[in-house]
Amino acid sequence: MPHTGFIDIHSHILPKLDEGSSCIEESVEMLQIAREDGISGIVATPHILAGVYNNTREKIEEAIIELNAAHSGVQVYIGAEVRINRNLALRVRNNELPLLNGKKFLLLELPTFVLPPILEIENIINNLKMSKINPIIAHPEKNMPILNDLSLMERFMRCGASFQVTAMSITNHSGKRIQQAALKMIRKGYVHAVASDAHDAKKRPPILSNAYKIIKKKFGTEEAERLFRHNPLKIITGADIE
Repeated sequence: MPHTGFIDIHSHILPKLDEGSSCIEESVEMLQIAREDGISGIVATPHILAGVYNNTREKIEEAIIELNAAHSGVQVYIGAEVRINRNLALRVRNNELPLLNGKKFLLLELPTFVLPPILEIENIINNLKMSKINPIIAHPEKNMPILNDLSLMERFMRCGASFQVTAMSITNHSGKRIQQAALKMIRKGYVHAVASDAHDAKKRPPILSNAYKIIKKKFGTEEAERLFRHNPLKIITGADIE
């Protein structure tokens, strides 16, 4: 379908695959909320974390087919939020891990409180880039080591990583410190996309418009469009992002 609305590249909208949606009815309700908010495409990114969420590409694919059949109006695309580890490039090549809409971007999650050695993270990013896989690091504003040292983002960007900030961080649902960090990251040019990271229909719904308005007011229409429409569309079509 042609996209005129927002594209949401990070959501836990698939039922019963992680701590996101609890049932297909809730997933459909979330898609309804997304549609009313002006979202025309949403990437399902359930967690893949060994021993905790052992989701496979096939399992995610089946859940997406079922959800797309149950609701029209918002296209659901395949993806995953994958915890960073050494063998990512190999697992993508073996078709075990889904790229966002099957193109060339991989949504990566860093551990919240303690990062692996920085050089190791840089090696992983470099390995992915050599395999023509573009890592997007999810919600850096909620990562303690990055919050304490934003220059880490610059280091990872030099290796070829991109960053996605969560809409509710911008609207101050996660506290003032996280909101200020998210805005500072955008001001410094470290952020490539804003997504909902939706988990349910009530507390963490798929809503982008409120954050869009704040970014438009603070940084102008061009920046808001880049973060909420242009880059997310490029991500799901496999084009290079700005």
